[in-house]
Amino acid sequence: MHGRSLPLSAPLIGRAWPLLALPWLVAAQSPDQAPVLPLIPPSAQTAPAPVPVAPRPMPALSAHQADQLRHMLDDAAADGMAPADADSAAPTGSDDAALVRAALDYARALRRGRLAPGDFLGNWGLRPAAYDPYGDFVAAVKADRLADWVQGLAPPYAGYDTLRHALARYRGIAADGGWPVIASADGLRPGSENAQIKLLRTRLAIEDKALDGGGSRYDEDVVAAVQRAQRRYGLEPTGQIGPATLAALNVSARDRVRQIEANMERWRWLPRTLPTRRVQVNIAAAVLTLFEADAPVLSMRAVTGRPGDETPMLASSIHSIVFNPPWNVPSSIAAKELWPKEKAHPGYLKAHDFRVIDTGNGGTRLQQRAGSKSALGRVKFDFENPYGVYLHDTPSQGTFGRYSRLASHGCVRLAQPVALAKRALEGDAQWTPDAIDAALAKGDTVRAPLAQPVAVFLLYWTAYAGADGRVTFLGDPYGWDGELANRLKSSATRAKQAATLQ
Repeated sequence: MHGRSLPLSAPLIGRAWPLLALPWLVAAQSPDQAPVLPLIPPSAQTAPAPVPVAPRPMPALSAHQADQLRHMLDDAAADGMAPADADSAAPTGSDDAALVRAALDYARALRRGRLAPGDFLGNWGLRPAAYDPYGDFVAAVKADRLADWVQGLAPPYAGYDTLRHALARYRGIAADGGWPVIASADGLRPGSENAQIKLLRTRLAIEDKALDGGGSRYDEDVVAAVQRAQRRYGLEPTGQIGPATLAALNVSARDRVRQIEANMERWRWLPRTLPTRRVQVNIAAAVLTLFEADAPVLSMRAVTGRPGDETPMLASSIHSIVFNPPWNVPSSIAAKELWPKEKAHPGYLKAHDFRVIDTGNGGTRLQQRAGSKSALGRVKFDFENPYGVYLHDTPSQGTFGRYSRLASHGCVRLAQPVALAKRALEGDAQWTPDAIDAALAKGDTVRAPLAQPVAVFLLYWTAYAGADGRVTFLGDPYGWDGELANRLKSSATRAKQAATLQ
C-alpha cells in the first residue's frame, strides 16, 4: 500500500536463551509454502519422507553486524512476536551460525507471520506469500546494509505501525496493573454521584486522557467519555452503561494486548503492496471502503456473515457487475430455510418469486427471480473465490441502521451498491451513470464486465489505531482472535519440539 494507509472500520536480546525456545520459530526447518484450500485436518495429512538438504553457507559477520542482529531479536516483543514478560534471548558468544539461524527464523516470521501453513482455518483464505530471507540477508551482510534489511521486514503500512505503538502502550497499562473491574452497572446513571462512579471515571481515564479521573459524579464529562468509549468498542454511543458497554470496559488490559497481537499477525498476511484502487471490507465492523489512488473515496455500512455463517477473509478482484440479478439459492439455504417455510406456509415460494428449476439429473434447485423481492437486490459484484461469496444489494435496508450488522449467510450486503457500481465503472463509455440507471429501471438481467478489475479484500480487523494513538477494539464475533492465539501457541510448541529432536 503506497502512503501507508490506515484500515477503515469504516489497519537487544537478553542472554543465553536456547535457539529452540524462540517463540517465532515456527516450522523453520520446512520450506515456506502457501497452504492449500480447503484445510486438510492434521490427522489426514501424510508426512512426506524427509529429503536431505545441503546446508547453506552462512556469511561471516562483523562484530557490529552481530550486534545489529542481537538488537533486532531483542526488539521482537515490540512487534508482538513474544510475550512482553518473556525472558527471551538470542544465542551469545562466538556462535555466529546460531545467531544467523535465529535471525532468519525471526525475519521469516515477521515478514509472513508465525502461523504454520497447516494451522490456517479454512475461512482464513488470506494467506501470506512464501518468503525465504536467506538471499536478502546475505546481500545485506555483504553490502553492510543490515539495518535497511531489518527495517524492511515488518508490514509497510501505517495500520501496522499504529498498532505497534498501541501494543507498547497497552503492555505498559497491563504492567502497571491494568484497570479496575466494574462489578455492576447499578448506580451508574447520568446525574448520579457515588463511589461506583468514581471507579468508572478512573477506569475511563486510563484509556481516555481527555477525562479527569477524579470526582464521583456522572456529569457531562463522564457521559461524553462513555460515548467515546462506546464508539471505540463499536457500540451505540448512548452515554449510558449497559451490559455490552460494561462487558467491553471489563475486558482486561492483557486481553487487549493479545487482541492487538492477533491483528498485527493478520497484517503480515497481506501482500507487501496493495493495489491503489481497491475495495476493502472490515468484516468485524461491517464497513466497506473504496480506495482510489490509495485514498478512501467512498465508505458505507455493510452487513456481513453472522457467527456460524462467517464471511471469509480473502483477496480477489471484482471482474463484473450484474444488474437486476436473480438469486441462485445455495442448496444448504434451500434445505434449512426455504423448503421448511414452504412446508409450513404453502405458497411461500411463489409469493416470494422463487421458482423450482430442474437440474437435469433428477434433482432440483431454487432460483429467485430478479426484482423487488430478490434477496440480491438490484446489483451484484462478482469475484472469483472458493467460498461462493460476493458483494450485493438487498431489499432489507433496516439492518444498516444497527450498530451490530452481522446477519448475512456469509456474503456482504451493501448500503450503497449503486454508488459503488458507478465508481467501479467510471470511465467506461458503455456504462455511464445514466446507462446504469436505465438498466436498473428496465429490470432485465445484464452483466457489465469491468475493463479494469477492482481488487477486493475481505479482512477481519478487531483492533486498529488512529494516528492520534486512539485504539478501536471491536468484539471478536467469530472468535478468530482467540483461535489465532491458540494456533500460534500450538505452532510454536510443535516447532520447539521438532527443534529438540534435531
